[in-house]
Amino acid sequence: MSAQRFSLAALAVAAVLVARPAQAQNQTPAVFVEGLGGAAVPTFDIANTAKIGPMFGAAVGYVLDPRWVVMGEFDYGSHKDKATGTVTINTLHYIAKLGYSLTGPKERGWEALVNLGAGAVGFKVAGTTKTYFAINAGAKITYNINRNIGIVISPQGDIAFTKKADLNTTNAWVWPVSAGLRVRF
Repeated sequence: MSAQRFSLAALAVAAVLVARPAQAQNQTPAVFVEGLGGAAVPTFDIANTAKIGPMFGAAVGYVLDPRWVVMGEFDYGSHKDKATGTVTINTLHYIAKLGYSLTGPKERGWEALVNLGAGAVGFKVAGTTKTYFAINAGAKITYNINRNIGIVISPQGDIAFTKKADLNTTNAWVWPVSAGLRVRF
């Protein structure tokens, strides 16, 4: 078998595997992307250093079966320091998540899932970025307008395990709380 035929056969098998979960879920698409915007809310010790700031993000997800979803999410927050209000602190959140759907996929109406994840959060101050291991817990509440478009609310909690010498705390809690648009394919 030539390399081209093998590649076409592999692509066809991949297409069938991706299409199968959607068929098993009453034709609800299995892949989604989200565009998000909202606020990044620092809490506990990091709240003594950084103010609440705007955040923007994106997520991609794949429905494994009617209850389980894998996701990847990136959020970017911009904060001002509390002491002077002039220093910009940017937070960059890179999180892989596993979600459990409380409702199962819906073509129309309300859908809810809870998620846990892990990844990294970077803190960029004055051109220097320090990145730390982080864990995540959150939820995604979606109102599906139709089978392909939904409005999502995404409260998330990210805990970065930082160095006290860098950020004056060993665990920086930043909560990206956002809303946006979900498109399913």
